[in-house]
Amino acid sequence: MQVGNGVVARIADGGSGSEATVKLELRTFFPGLGGTIVTHEGVAAALRIEQKNQAPQMGHMMFLRHLVVKKLDDHFYRSGVYLFSHVPRVFGSISLGSDDIREAYIYEWAFGSDGFSWIELGTNELITLRDWNQFVGYFGDVGIDLKHDTTASEDGRVSQNIVHQYPQYQASGEMCCLWKRIDFGSGSIRIDLDRLSTFLHDQKGKVTTTLGCDRYKMLLLAVSYLGDRDAMSEFDLGRLEQLVCDYRRSSLRHFAFGFGPASGDVCLIEGTETLLRRS
Repeated sequence: MQVGNGVVARIADGGSGSEATVKLELRTFFPGLGGTIVTHEGVAAALRIEQKNQAPQMGHMMFLRHLVVKKLDDHFYRSGVYLFSHVPRVFGSISLGSDDIREAYIYEWAFGSDGFSWIELGTNELITLRDWNQFVGYFGDVGIDLKHDTTASEDGRVSQNIVHQYPQYQASGEMCCLWKRIDFGSGSIRIDLDRLSTFLHDQKGKVTTTLGCDRYKMLLLAVSYLGDRDAMSEFDLGRLEQLVCDYRRSSLRHFAFGFGPASGDVCLIEGTETLLRRS
């Protein structure tokens, strides 16, 4: 389907839960904070559409929740806490207001399968994911519970919200590091914003070293927005949009390459900004 200057092709249903429905799409068109970005090549993306909470700005709110987790994931693996990234990149968000109440956001599709067993068949031994203990431990220390909602409610031996590309057990009872944590809704992960804010202020030097000054400032502003957006100044809201737009362009540039002189670039369409508005 042609959308503006870009294309969105629906590939398949990606699943649904109590909070949201997910669609797998091939996209060159990415609306979001700061503007709509068009890529030269298609990117496999997940469109997460809110079902339970369609309050205005919820699409942006969900985007920012995911973004905070993603940038901390970058900080941890770049610091050597674990070897590889385990959080998909996040690309954009949709909040269309009273004419269209759809609230959604867009992120990197995680290829693989979920629903593997936490128990090794035939032995009843617990399965360990490579990097898992470090992943949930370090996030837990900063106030983000990513272990929550990773077992099926009907059978605690079965995983959920973890997509594994190669769910094969090794002789050690461990599965390799080719996995991603998904679903960052309020019913799936818990964020203690006070603890998170304390960590960001106390570890400013280390986080700035791994992520850079702009990404660090973006994190601070995103956490402020998640805590009390109405307390933020217009200047800080505008600065958050600007920093997020720069981050989104960087993320999409990493994935989508064109040909010729524009190779590797992405295009920001003027006049199609998606703004943070106070409700």
